[in-house]
Amino acid sequence: MRVCPQCRNRLTAGQIVAFSDKIECPHCGATLRVADGSRTIGAFVALLIAHVVWRASLGSGGILNWLMPEVYSILAFCFVYTFYLMFAANVTARPPDPVAAAVSDSHGHTPAHH
Repeated sequence: MRVCPQCRNRLTAGQIVAFSDKIECPHCGATLRVADGSRTIGAFVALLIAHVVWRASLGSGGILNWLMPEVYSILAFCFVYTFYLMFAANVTARPPDPVAAAVSDSHGHTPAHH
């Protein structure tokens, strides 16, 4: 679950939620990220709960009855997704960033400055 795959030490829930794409292990310094499967499952679970909250709050009365179901569902999505990542996220090693190739400006299509 929230364990570094290289040194097998536990990571905190705050690290997982705050830095989900670029987590640095405090023990070995490895660059980690939340696995795609955990992100996908968490998003679908959060969408399901947000839909249930939206349906449950459709009949609410008041002056903002057209707005409150959306607000409640967005808040529900945010809380459910965050708590899912805090408790059930799987952490994997982050692939290295791609290196950009150097571009030569000597044969460009811009006019020469003489």
